[in-house]
Amino acid sequence: MSDKAFRLSLSFLSIFSALVLTIGILYLFFTSDNTLPQNPLIEESTQVEETENKIPVVKTTTPETFDSLLGTVTAIKNRYPDIIKVYTAGYSESGKEILMYTLGNGNKNALITGAIHAREHITTKYLLKVTEDYCNAYYSATGYYGNYDIYNLLNEYTLYIIPCANPDGLEIILSNETPEKNVRVSKLSEYKANKKGVDLNRNFPIAWDYINNGVSSPADYYFKGYQSGSAKETQVLMKLCLENDFAFMISVHIKGNCIFWGDTYKTQNNMLYKAFAEDICNASGLLMTSPTKKAKDYGGGFENWFRHQFDRPGVCIELSDVENIVLPCGSENYKDFDNFVNYEKSSNAIAAAMASSNK
Repeated sequence: MSDKAFRLSLSFLSIFSALVLTIGILYLFFTSDNTLPQNPLIEESTQVEETENKIPVVKTTTPETFDSLLGTVTAIKNRYPDIIKVYTAGYSESGKEILMYTLGNGNKNALITGAIHAREHITTKYLLKVTEDYCNAYYSATGYYGNYDIYNLLNEYTLYIIPCANPDGLEIILSNETPEKNVRVSKLSEYKANKKGVDLNRNFPIAWDYINNGVSSPADYYFKGYQSGSAKETQVLMKLCLENDFAFMISVHIKGNCIFWGDTYKTQNNMLYKAFAEDICNASGLLMTSPTKKAKDYGGGFENWFRHQFDRPGVCIELSDVENIVLPCGSENYKDFDNFVNYEKSSNAIAAAMASSNK
């Protein structure tokens, strides 16, 4: 081959190689996704939102029994294993597990409890639904639940949630178990106490000696116990609080559409507690109360004991309107669950508490 032919061949190969390279680059450009890489969590959350969450885990049309509660909590944990962990907080007077789960991965801790009164078991369902909704929001594209940045809040906080603090009472109401024989029961549908007839929300060691409500023996409600802190369920809650550095606690109840946030036992921190409660009220539509004055009304109370033991906010949230009739032995209140507990607004309460505690 002549030198001229050889040079022409090299030129042709160079041009052909450059053409092939250009075509390859153009192909990659037009066929690839040339957007910025997304956060892997956002990609995963979009998939969760579009598939699994079409079918909610929490069913709000029926009560949660002791037997069904573990299954529901486990199902939520299995869907959101990165932010839900399940534990046993302790055991009731009859040896039933007091189920607890944590929500979030933060370094700050807070405690939320429901159904310390047996007849108020709809508060268990409320906490389960709030948990699932917050999880959905955490993995959503925005990370927001309403006006609250749940993604960041649950990375700051770990919420210790006990959906039913009184499992024996729950079974007396829902599953035909019976209290101990010496417990006076005037109306089963009003049963609040544990199996031994102790009203757990009158059993904590705060102004306990000053409680004088006319109930001096085991009963369906108001009996404070023969000694403060005597009930096993009370001891479980106290131990949990003493062993963990809770920034605040919330005890969820059912009737009043309000927040009890302070009392007159000690008043030096009431301005702090009031500001905390006001933030929750503004977010949830709940009504503010005045500090509780009578020992028979605040003595032995869980949130009252917490406030005075740790000098930190502890509030009682009453979900339902005063005029609503509580019918705990059936499923009547679950027929219109969202309206009964004012869910659209009240579900903001725990998020608002985390945000307020950050101030």
